Amino acid sequence: MTTTQIFKASGLHCSSCSMLITMAVEELDGVKAVACNHATGETVVMFDHDAVSAAQIRAAILEAGYAAELVH
Repeated sequence: MTTTQIFKASGLHCSSCSMLITMAVEELDGVKAVACNHATGETVVMFDHDAVSAAQIRAAILEAGYAAELVH
């Protein structure tokens, strides 16, 4: 089942930060699409809920070096 959730990341300074988060999240199996806005820190992720969890996505953002919280 495909779902979309929004994460709020902090510590982003430029588009390279967005790219790092996008690349980290895209590596997860089950992720269909990622859109990260460095100005707002908002990261929208569309993913297969049966293949990957919101907790795993948050962990990938943390591993990329940014704090993250699930917003919606």
